[in-house]
Amino acid sequence: MSRVGERLKQERLKKGMTPKQLGKKCGVTESFILDIETGKKIVNEKLLAQISKALGANLEEDMVLEAPAEEAKLQTENQPKPMKAVEAVSQRRPEVVPLNQWEDALSNIIKKVPVYDIEMKQIKGHKNFPIIDKKVEGFHPDKLVYIEVSDDTMLQYRIKKGDRALIYLNHEFMNGAFQVVEYDGKRRLRKLKKIEGNKMQLLDGEGQGITKEMKAVKIIGRVIRVEIDF
Repeated sequence: MSRVGERLKQERLKKGMTPKQLGKKCGVTESFILDIETGKKIVNEKLLAQISKALGANLEEDMVLEAPAEEAKLQTENQPKPMKAVEAVSQRRPEVVPLNQWEDALSNIIKKVPVYDIEMKQIKGHKNFPIIDKKVEGFHPDKLVYIEVSDDTMLQYRIKKGDRALIYLNHEFMNGAFQVVEYDGKRRLRKLKKIEGNKMQLLDGEGQGITKEMKAVKIIGRVIRVEIDF
């Protein structure tokens, strides 16, 4: 079961609705709702918005943790298949592992993305990705890094200690996005929300937030997705 599917099922049961009733409200079949809940199908943003409205619960914030279905099209027959995914869909990514003597020769078609601690001072490993049309996962290869989540402060958002967040290094503020930020001399993973004036709210996993002037917060990058190992 994916985390989005699990959340959907929890909210549906809270409302006392059957899959058939929910499907009817959203214009889909009962079996389609059940397939989403069990992780057999990945829901798109439009349908997720309809389901959220029908349940009176915001499920869309979980989409940042879901690996898009289009990624499956990038897998080639000679690449290992991803392991069974869970919510994010937190997913073991397929890796291309070149022989050491070929690393230099393959550097233009395979990118070694480093896995850092939250402070980005220690490299804890690498993950290899194919470079397609000069990009990795649709981004500039040199702008991608992994950050290993250091604690459970974002647990309510289903981001746990030890999970790895794929980060696009970009200093641009994005309202409602999960971003790695630095303030008060420390780096953290937070959900950012713009409020009045030049201020932002930095939310942790318990929905508790602090307010900071935008100029007092350094944005390191935004989360593309979160992955876990099995």
